Amino acid sequence: MVVEVNNISLFEYYEGFSDFQEQIFQCKLNFLVQLSKMYAGSKFVFYNALGRFGVLEEVYKILGNIFEDFELDFGKEPVEFDSSPVNNLPHIRVDGKVAVVDNVETIGLVNVEDEKNLKCEYTKCFYLLENLTERDLEDKFKALKVEIMPRNFFESEITSSLRTTNQRYFVLKLIRGEEICL
Repeated sequence: MVVEVNNISLFEYYEGFSDFQEQIFQCKLNFLVQLSKMYAGSKFVFYNALGRFGVLEEVYKILGNIFEDFELDFGKEPVEFDSSPVNNLPHIRVDGKVAVVDNVETIGLVNVEDEKNLKCEYTKCFYLLENLTERDLEDKFKALKVEIMPRNFFESEITSSLRTTNQRYFVLKLIRGEEICL
């Protein structure tokens, strides 16, 4: 049996999501381990396994620890299915037939520009919130950037039970004796 995997891109960089690189990489590894268990004894062929920052030796080492029989195909032919568990429901090709792998962890990387983008179609989502003050929104929006992170244990304890950002903002401003912007 031959199992083909396309676009796993083990060493890909996702712009804006650098804080989540480890979780993304782990999700891809978990996907590969699950494939090796589902299709034990099969030959695996990988297209686009490197990603933009992949080192061939590292990819061979990783795949060699997971699969008994595999090869990397560097052909330039486009492959019509995508196996990546990132922003995608993975598909693989088994003996020439494309199949969905739907019982694996998937990750969505979402740029949030408004609250409508907060839906998650994957098992886990990471959100990148755009700072409205850094975008030209004409004169429709005005934004004030304010730090609402607790600076010490005392502030952390007081604000830990508050539910909204507005509540934390007001309480922290009162505790610090700072002027409240309304």
